[in-house]
Amino acid sequence: MNWKSIYLSLSVLCLILLTSGCSSKTPQPEPVQSAVVLTTVKMNEPTTVYKNGENVADNVHNRWAYHTLGVNIRTKWSALAEDYDMKLRLMLSSDDVLPDVFTSNVMDTVNTFMLSGKLLDAGEAWERYASPTWKAAMAEVPEAWKPFEINGNRMAIPIITEQASQSVLWIRKDWLEHLNLKAPDNLNELETVMDAFTYDDPDGNGKQDTYGIDFAIKDQYVVSLIGDISWVFGAYGAIPSIWSKNEKGQLVYGSVQPQIKQALATLKSWKRKGYIGNNLALQDFSQVNQNIIDGKVGIVAGPRWFSDYPFQQLKAKDPSAEFVPYPIPVGMDGTAARLKGNSYSGALMISRHISEEALQAFFRYQNYLYEATVTNDPLYLSAYQNGYDYVLNPDGSLDSNSNDIPGGKVQTFKYTLLGQYASYPSRIKAASLKMGQGKTLSSHDRAILLSMGIDPKDETQFLVMQADAVENQQRQIDRSNLFQGPPTKTMQTRNSYLQKIELETFNSIIYGEEPLAAFDEFVQKWMNSGGRQITNEVNEWYQSTDTKHNNK
Repeated sequence: MNWKSIYLSLSVLCLILLTSGCSSKTPQPEPVQSAVVLTTVKMNEPTTVYKNGENVADNVHNRWAYHTLGVNIRTKWSALAEDYDMKLRLMLSSDDVLPDVFTSNVMDTVNTFMLSGKLLDAGEAWERYASPTWKAAMAEVPEAWKPFEINGNRMAIPIITEQASQSVLWIRKDWLEHLNLKAPDNLNELETVMDAFTYDDPDGNGKQDTYGIDFAIKDQYVVSLIGDISWVFGAYGAIPSIWSKNEKGQLVYGSVQPQIKQALATLKSWKRKGYIGNNLALQDFSQVNQNIIDGKVGIVAGPRWFSDYPFQQLKAKDPSAEFVPYPIPVGMDGTAARLKGNSYSGALMISRHISEEALQAFFRYQNYLYEATVTNDPLYLSAYQNGYDYVLNPDGSLDSNSNDIPGGKVQTFKYTLLGQYASYPSRIKAASLKMGQGKTLSSHDRAILLSMGIDPKDETQFLVMQADAVENQQRQIDRSNLFQGPPTKTMQTRNSYLQKIELETFNSIIYGEEPLAAFDEFVQKWMNSGGRQITNEVNEWYQSTDTKHNNK
């Protein structure tokens, strides 16, 4: 069977599934003897685990793609999370040959590539080759395309997610109980807890080696999921680094709003009192996670999956440790806000020099993974999940207990080209909600949960579902970044400088190196150094998108 026949067969199967309902057992494609080479590069995400001597370039998923779909994924290089985007940029500046497909979750990097002239019009390719299932999933979050459009062309494919990654407050419940404290509802109560976590020996080891709260603010204030700081500013009514609508209906930049000054004063006080670690300005996602794993931190804001990482790594070191999700504390006047995550986690880019054969191979691969979101077959992906995400017992049951899986449990969706499972937001949310409510799951529910690496019987997922419920209680405090367009003309030349002076000013105030008055000086400098023009350009974009929406 040739490639066109295989692809046609898969497309027909997709259409059958969509028009006549999911089959109870999804037909699998025929094994192949040769494969199309598809080159990529990969970030070594810190929670990705390999076993059986496997690695980023040679693992069970890649072998499955080769033998089952005829897609030979070749990883040209890989890099640690903190080095990955730098290597991407070096690859571009050195005029190296780009891999066929690659991803990034850093918008500045994606923008640089989109403006380079070296990418394929990904939207045009997606329209031609994406399956009906993938298109239906993407249609649920049409706004996800906006950041990747330039002059009407979609230059990258958003990696969509059903999780907007809003934060809840994760607190060491074992520390609360040890010190006879209750979880805080507002910032004053939070300070009481932070003070006790810093000075009253919450871990009972007789040493002053803990502190109240941790944040990840290296390079940008609201970029990190673990160690989110947006809610502290939100307690005063503004969130830095994002664009929000003012009372006149115009977009304004959060970092220059007067409420930010009040939040900086609070953070400065917390830093002076020792509630925050000394290396605050140098901490990124990975460092905050390490501090948590080392048992130093009592409070951190993060999304639902905090209970998987880094909490499980802490639990392995200290079985008595117990992090529990709580609502975000409000300001003293009842104000609260937190950054709402995007409907995408990053973007996939396609080299302009990709061969037609490799381009179709990529879509054949991704379309197949998307069928895991509509099938009724819980074993749809078992060819590479079995023995890794779970073990399939002789009686047909699944066991996801890590102790029962040779070499331990791993999450194979992290081995994929996009670094995550295929997301069909409404279907995943529906299955997750049913699981959280303890309702009877259909075969389709089980199939979609297993595609995410979640065994519905896995008790370790309880905290994830609990965090979902806590997060859902405060949906009214979610604030989105309303500017989702490509960098404006002035942003392209001035944004790096403006972000630099913003970061330096905020850090110097929090560390006590500058007085609060430095914020007012920063606002004037930001306005006079391109910020005023950027504000005009952002509003021109916003008005144009609003006009397009109203004209539809």
